[in-house]
Amino acid sequence: MFGNQSDDVYRLRADVAAPNANLHNVSDSEFDDGGNRIIEPNLAEVETTAVPTPDPEVDNAWGERDVGTGVSHRMAMDDFESMRRELTKLSQTQSRASQKTGKSSRINFFRTNTSKSRKSDTTRARARRPSSETTDAEDLEAGDAEEIAEAEEFELGDFLKEGHFEKRNDQGGSAKKVGVVFKNLTIKGIGATTNYVKTVPFAVLNTFGPDLYRILSGFFPLLPRSGRDSQRTLINDFTGIVRNGEMMLILGRPGAGCTTFLKALANKRGDFASVSGEVSYGGISAEEQNKRYRGEVNYNPEDDQHFPTLNVFQTLKFSLMNKTRKRDKSEIYVIIDALLKMFGMSHISKSLVGNEYIRGISGGERKRLSIAETLASKSPVTLWDSSTRGLDASTALSYAHSLRIMTDISDRTTLVTLYQAGEGIYELMDKVLVIDEGRMLYQGPASEAKQYFISLGFECPAGLSTAEFLTSVSDPKERIFRKGYEMSAPKEPEEFEKIYKSSESFKRVLADIHDYEKHLGETENVDAREFKQSVKEQKSKFSKNSNFTVSLWSQIVNCAMREFWLVFGDLPTLKTKAFIIVSNGLIVGSLFYGESYDTSGAFPRSGLLFFSILFLGWLQLAELMKAVSGRVVIARHSDYAFNRPSAVALARVLADFPLIIVQVMIFAIVMFFMGNLDRDVSKFWIYSLFIYVTTICITALYRMFAALSPTIDDAVRFSGTGLNLLIVYTGYVIAKPELVRDKIWFGWLYYVNPVAYAFEGVLTNEFSGRVMDCSPQMLIPQGPGTETQFQGCAIRGAEIGSATVDGQQYLSDSFDYHRSHLWRNFGVLIAFTVLYILVTVIASELFHFVGGGATGALTFIKGRKKDIATSRAPDTEKRGDSGDSSGHLNNNNEKEQKLQSPASDEVFTWVNMSYSVPYGGSQRKLLNNVSGYAKPGTLTALMGATGAGKTTLLSALSKRAAGVVTGELLIDGRPLHKEFQRTTGFVEQMDVHDGTATIRESIEFSAILRQERHIPREEKLAYVDEIIDLLELREIQDALISSLGVEQRKRVTIGVELAAKPSLLFLDEPTSGLDSQSAYSIVQFLRKLSRAGHGIICTIHQPSSLLIQQFDRILALNPGGNTFYFGPVGGVNSYFSHRGVESPPEKNIAEFLLETAIKGSKRADGKRINWNEEWRTSEENKDLLVEIEDIQRERRKAPHRQTRLTEYEYASPVWLQTTTLTARMFRQHWRDPSYYYGKLFVAVIVGIFNGFTFYKLGDSVASLNDRMFTSFLIILIPPTVVNAVLPKFFSNFILWLTREQPSKTYGWFAFCSASVVTEIPISIISSVVYWLLWYWPTGLPRDSSTAGYTFFMTMLFFLFQASWGQWIGAFAPSFTVISNILPFFFVIFSLFNGVVRPYSQLDVFWKYWLYYLNPSTYWVGGVLAATLPSANVVCDQQELARFNPPPEQSCASYASAFVQQIGQGYLVNPNATENCGYCQYRDGTEFIRSLNISPDDKWRDLGIFVAFCVSNWALVYFFIWSVRIKGWSFGFGPVSRLIGKGVDAVKNGVMRVLKGRAKKQQDGMA
Repeated sequence: MFGNQSDDVYRLRADVAAPNANLHNVSDSEFDDGGNRIIEPNLAEVETTAVPTPDPEVDNAWGERDVGTGVSHRMAMDDFESMRRELTKLSQTQSRASQKTGKSSRINFFRTNTSKSRKSDTTRARARRPSSETTDAEDLEAGDAEEIAEAEEFELGDFLKEGHFEKRNDQGGSAKKVGVVFKNLTIKGIGATTNYVKTVPFAVLNTFGPDLYRILSGFFPLLPRSGRDSQRTLINDFTGIVRNGEMMLILGRPGAGCTTFLKALANKRGDFASVSGEVSYGGISAEEQNKRYRGEVNYNPEDDQHFPTLNVFQTLKFSLMNKTRKRDKSEIYVIIDALLKMFGMSHISKSLVGNEYIRGISGGERKRLSIAETLASKSPVTLWDSSTRGLDASTALSYAHSLRIMTDISDRTTLVTLYQAGEGIYELMDKVLVIDEGRMLYQGPASEAKQYFISLGFECPAGLSTAEFLTSVSDPKERIFRKGYEMSAPKEPEEFEKIYKSSESFKRVLADIHDYEKHLGETENVDAREFKQSVKEQKSKFSKNSNFTVSLWSQIVNCAMREFWLVFGDLPTLKTKAFIIVSNGLIVGSLFYGESYDTSGAFPRSGLLFFSILFLGWLQLAELMKAVSGRVVIARHSDYAFNRPSAVALARVLADFPLIIVQVMIFAIVMFFMGNLDRDVSKFWIYSLFIYVTTICITALYRMFAALSPTIDDAVRFSGTGLNLLIVYTGYVIAKPELVRDKIWFGWLYYVNPVAYAFEGVLTNEFSGRVMDCSPQMLIPQGPGTETQFQGCAIRGAEIGSATVDGQQYLSDSFDYHRSHLWRNFGVLIAFTVLYILVTVIASELFHFVGGGATGALTFIKGRKKDIATSRAPDTEKRGDSGDSSGHLNNNNEKEQKLQSPASDEVFTWVNMSYSVPYGGSQRKLLNNVSGYAKPGTLTALMGATGAGKTTLLSALSKRAAGVVTGELLIDGRPLHKEFQRTTGFVEQMDVHDGTATIRESIEFSAILRQERHIPREEKLAYVDEIIDLLELREIQDALISSLGVEQRKRVTIGVELAAKPSLLFLDEPTSGLDSQSAYSIVQFLRKLSRAGHGIICTIHQPSSLLIQQFDRILALNPGGNTFYFGPVGGVNSYFSHRGVESPPEKNIAEFLLETAIKGSKRADGKRINWNEEWRTSEENKDLLVEIEDIQRERRKAPHRQTRLTEYEYASPVWLQTTTLTARMFRQHWRDPSYYYGKLFVAVIVGIFNGFTFYKLGDSVASLNDRMFTSFLIILIPPTVVNAVLPKFFSNFILWLTREQPSKTYGWFAFCSASVVTEIPISIISSVVYWLLWYWPTGLPRDSSTAGYTFFMTMLFFLFQASWGQWIGAFAPSFTVISNILPFFFVIFSLFNGVVRPYSQLDVFWKYWLYYLNPSTYWVGGVLAATLPSANVVCDQQELARFNPPPEQSCASYASAFVQQIGQGYLVNPNATENCGYCQYRDGTEFIRSLNISPDDKWRDLGIFVAFCVSNWALVYFFIWSVRIKGWSFGFGPVSRLIGKGVDAVKNGVMRVLKGRAKKQQDGMA
């Protein structure tokens, strides 16, 4: 087969007119001397006038259908054809017309299945020459009939060959033929197989040591890496070839190196320490491919990552827009429709993709979307990593057929890794590669692999598929030796590799490589030249020399359109943001409402302008989450050559322009007119312009931090700190002259602060051309007989004897601001914005921060790591124990006997159970009258197509469903008891755990809290030991869960549920994502549990023949939640054969069950069988209902549960729940240092900047203000800290809400208590650090009373902000909403405390309630009352209010009565007769009196602030109980809907514009 085929075989392998392609798994004897396939007589094309009957061998369903039947692959592909009619009219492409004989005819892609061809399909399963057979159109469902009618006159082959997915050459073959050759490929990774967990002290000590160097070496690759970074071999010396038109299956256990190998072939090498050897693509080197043709070799990862707020149609459209040049745009909608129909997703095209937090399409549908997106990349080389995970067996087989078709027709090169690959999938493959521990065990024809290993001495048990057998040979516990080969057969990967490389199979691989390279040389690389020319022609004229199809500008436009889709797809966030902008504008506008035009409004007006330029930028902090969370998708799109990461960065800026301008205009109008700013048209637009540009600038700054930050924690920390610095060094808190003159430590930051230039711009804009009257309160002196010429105004810029102040002079003297700098400042602001954007663009191209997947290294807690090299079990065979290697099936008998059987023998039954959820204003039924039972000691498989309702049924049975459940759910014929949920185990598919806990800790946690309270702790822990031994996790029991592989995590999930000693166990896809051996091991374990007395119901997708035989019963569902079979596994054949449908003897029962029910079958009279109705009316169903009644009647006679023990909702008492959970949360924070470290980081940085910016404060009035502001600046810490508290709180909350609360592990009181208590130590430590760095450098009073009071208030503040974030998290509906709602709280907290706006100037509406409800009022008041009274004031010369006394009077005789009357300030030169100077404050007491603070208030304020701290903690408990347990909404639902109507109106307007554009494009097609 290798090296002896003609070139035509590879070029024309899918030619319809002459199907001479080499069929995979076909021996050389089936080819003539020229290398062409010998055509069998029955393969002749059959012309017919009717539509074909769906064929169970070929016409596999792809997913579910609303009507309850599968999507015919044949029909879907023909639908694909129908979409190109209009395109054909435009392109004037000649298609092959179908022959018509009286009636219309069509040619189907699959040939007729005669007896001989059916046999041929069974052995080869290859798509052949098209034909069809007659049937009655009336028997087809309406949807299918319409599809067939649309598909008339067109062939799939013609459609693909016309170049929708690639250019075709003159011979009709693909112009993009790229084979993959790899020689001596060796890959090394960084790190050992085991690590220690890094805790908080390690993170702190390494901040300025190894960690800093490691970060720098990541940014600057030229720096040598740390010598401690050991390397290990991931792939060792691989050599092989996959020709174009071939499919290779890569097999290996998890961790063997399959994913690593695929990534290396896809040129994704950034995850590895080194890659040596040679990889070429049709003669094109890997270096050239990466530089010029990156998007032509694509890797589809195992995980399905998409933007959750896009819908399916938008996701595919974006992909195609970036892979289609402008002149071919009309094809986009044709291909989208074809892909949607091909994968059965037309009915969900407008549904959100969703993720684990946002409701969207199902997991199986999301997998299909990933596949469709990869196909949309139009690459000739595709590498698929475990792409059938989550798909049922029938759907997985149809997916493999799809790959086979695309490979054949488009001459693609396809490499696939699949777990649990069935025989049908295996037979579709041309070649197979088996890997173990990075060693190549075999590579060659798929048809020869099984015999190769048998010849080495291995035995393939009956019922084991070929793929399972090939994987099992590398597993010491699974492989079975042939008699006599126990000692000679290879056992270690190195032995396998050595034997293979000396075998004839490897020599044929080398010969095949030589033959291929010889062919390339003889043809002078014609295929490579044709490929390059084809790629070049498909590109835009502006991107001929790049990896990308369309120009950078087109990428930016496309990404900008996606940004709008994302914004309008996330309506809750949009509504929340609109509400916050309007409400805060009104609140702050009312705070400065009707601001006076005289001098009393000068400083408050500057506060209004300062807030104006900062608020919208502050609100944009929510952009951080979007910038960081979308990295995986953006990186994949870059790999697919859809768009550059920099295009996304620039597109976000482009999308900001219209979005921010709407926000700015709403906010600016409210603030400008409510704040009574100077009502001049030009000033309004300049004011709005500065707000607009500043908001864009700050947004760009956030995104720059995000682009430079590895994690969201880092981004929040840097952005929050950066925002604090922007605020402090703007010139508002500390005026510019003092800042740049006196603050030698950090004053220079003013010049690199863009907000400082914006502040000067809006301030000079407002005050230019303004002459302010001196406020009567500011005239010095006042009283009877005073005249203006002998008065002065107590404000900078005032002239002696003048009652007016020039606005520009005021700015010049106070801030050193000048109107002439206005447009210079605007230019500087633009320059900073451009700088931030450029850094973001560069960083997005250089730093991706996308993890390269697990390295296989286990992480242990320090001092507990076992002495193991890897996590795999010891190889007993290596030690010479070569007895019966099948003994693993019984090697746990002793452990199994020790497994304690549950005390309960209860039988769970459900009759006519239905389940509905709200949908579109009505109810949508997801389960329809499902009946069944679960007895102790039975193992039941729950099967069905993707989306049939299997998980829904499990959730409803386990009382975890949120919709409306009807029907009877009974235990022993009685209603479910109070303890049902906690005595029931539910193993979720997602394996949700606290990743920082070890395996033992997780299982112990479950056992201690979920086993009956009367059981001693020692007995619970002893049972944990048994569980760990039974799960074979003893060696890695002290490894962190976050470092475990898929199978290990699944075992832990099962162990956590088993630790509760459940009588009934539900498992949702426990084998999903596992290889065949791991899946079998899990099911074997479940079998043991059932023998121990557990009743088990388990959903399963792709069971092998051997696997399905482990189950006792099958409950099978069709889409819509309809039962079509419930009974013994052995009764499946009998049930269906009695209805005329026979299962072939070699057919997998599970696959037969799914294929038969999903696709439908026909009776002998030709009528279609409705399997749902067939079951409802069957005798088997009637017998089932009778059996359930008998069970209930018998079990009612058993003693009632209440007579045996007292019922508790939770097994353990509240105190035990609280202490155990608190200990776990402390460990979590200790082992995840980023959280505690982040809090310490903020305390240190803000403390240093605050302490040394206000270093050694003086005694002037400005210093008095500085004393106030240095205390006030602690208000800047909560935005950063609360934004760190919320994600941590939410992650723990989600874990509790989704897994531990439904299982009744612990209650809401324990959760609240643990969350509160674990915040206290780090808050105290942070407060100590902050206080030391801030208080002493500033020179505040050092007496023990004042210092101690201030320290205690600082500690209370840090406790307050942590609990503040927690109760907000407990109340808010989602993390996204919280991110946008936080500024609302921060604005109130920061502005309504009498500092920014003095109490006397507050509006009456706020003055008498919000001021007193604001916690910061009491903290600021208490600290100022403690620190300022002792300060004596000595005014600087520029701070004095100057006036001249009347002739012959001294300053004292003229003004002393005034000074005594107001009781504030003093005359600095009382005996002078001119140029008198008045200092407005004598000491700090007079100063704080103007802030409505008295020195006597400090203890009152402390007590009140303590009450606020306690109330915060109380609110955490209250909101968790009321909102999460009781479901209260507090009336916010109607408010949200009202806001939503306004947002919807804007959305609909924008969408109409977008739809109009789309309509024009579609009209252009016509």
